Amino acid sequence: MTIFKLFGVIMLTLFLSLALAGDAAAATGDAQSAKEDKVVCRSEAVLGSKIPERICRTKREWKQVEEENALQLQNRSNYSRGTQNRNDP
Repeated sequence: MTIFKLFGVIMLTLFLSLALAGDAAAATGDAQSAKEDKVVCRSEAVLGSKIPERICRTKREWKQVEEENALQLQNRSNYSRGTQNRNDP
């Protein structure tokens, strides 16, 4: 009977430690997600106007916009040098 009790205590301890570790990992993931979902507003110059336009997006959206802009700049640079990839649509 003692072996079964000891085994039960070990299993309970293991289960609780895994549950606590999962909660800590979920909390870290939630904090990271909350940081990316924070809204950030920027003032950007508008062509032909002296009044800047205020644009608000989440950090995740700003990162996506910056990546797309960098890709477009790279594509235009490659195109102007005649080194565009013929397989790109």
